[in-house]
Amino acid sequence: MAQIELRNVQKFFGAVQVIKDMNLTIEDGEFVVMLGQSGCGKTTTLRAIAGLETVTSGEILIDGKEVQNEKAADRDIAFVFQSFSLYPHMTVYENIAFPLRAVGMSNSERDKAVKEVAEILRIPNLLKRRPSALSGGDMQRVAIGRALVRRPKALLMDEPIGALDAKLREEMRAEIKRLHISRGSTSVYVTHDQIEAMSLADRIVIMHDGVLQQIGAPEEVYLKPANLFVAQFVGSPVMNVADVSVSGNGGDVSVVVGKADAGFAFPQSTLGNAKAGHELSLGIRPEAVLLSHDKSDGAIEVKSTNIEPLGSHDIVDVQIGSEVLRARTESGFVSGEGQTVWVNLDPTQAHFFDRASGLSLRGHE
Repeated sequence: MAQIELRNVQKFFGAVQVIKDMNLTIEDGEFVVMLGQSGCGKTTTLRAIAGLETVTSGEILIDGKEVQNEKAADRDIAFVFQSFSLYPHMTVYENIAFPLRAVGMSNSERDKAVKEVAEILRIPNLLKRRPSALSGGDMQRVAIGRALVRRPKALLMDEPIGALDAKLREEMRAEIKRLHISRGSTSVYVTHDQIEAMSLADRIVIMHDGVLQQIGAPEEVYLKPANLFVAQFVGSPVMNVADVSVSGNGGDVSVVVGKADAGFAFPQSTLGNAKAGHELSLGIRPEAVLLSHDKSDGAIEVKSTNIEPLGSHDIVDVQIGSEVLRARTESGFVSGEGQTVWVNLDPTQAHFFDRASGLSLRGHE
């Protein structure tokens, strides 16, 4: 296994900079997911670690050794692509064994290694089949098996289950996590799917426009987003973000959403470094937008504008001043659009951001 470190890595394609001063350490045995929108630089970063792309400047270290000038074949890293890239004329056994044949391993050692990986991936019954006779999930298992069979220092995966249907993706997420735990391998996984990131990662690396935005455990990036981009990228439905004004001093302040006629009472401590009068954005998850059929202290009367039934729960939109907030409710809690309800916000789950910079003001821990 291996520790992977990136120091001040920059990458240009012509005049376009796709990686901007990347500093990242991936610990030995860690499962790190690089998450971001298409074109944010995450795949280029992964390919640079593998040696499939050269970096413009900076250092890449594996177990403390600089490798940015070494060929991919000399880095002892395996790469799994989104496309299965299997040899169609070979059997599953032959596809998995191919990297071992390339290094001249004996027949007996090769046979033992292939069968061991097949058992781990639960595909020993498929070894005599050709790729054309396999399902998408089984083909991806074979591709992963071919990468793992020579026991590389690290396993890099570029959206390996992106081409599968929803049910297979769910199954393969569980398989990949189980495989990581059983092998203890250093794993780096690229995706734009936040569900994959949240379910697989020890730590998530969030990128946007070539810049690393935040690194943290799944619960950390969900509960304590560093900026507005992370707040609105992580979570489904996405975090509500609304322009607010704040007035008052002392114990409680009034937080007015979207220039509404009334505000919500929040403890001063939730504002963090912000002060009344600052241009702020409030971030709050749908589960912290609390709807009621009855008036309560601090609640504001609103009307529902849209209902999205999702089986186990509903997502209900409500208009507050010029802003629309989404609330998570039990199924059928609001019967239709235009229904009057009372809304309150949970201040313990509120996040305040500087509207100009987008940075979190870290109002509470």
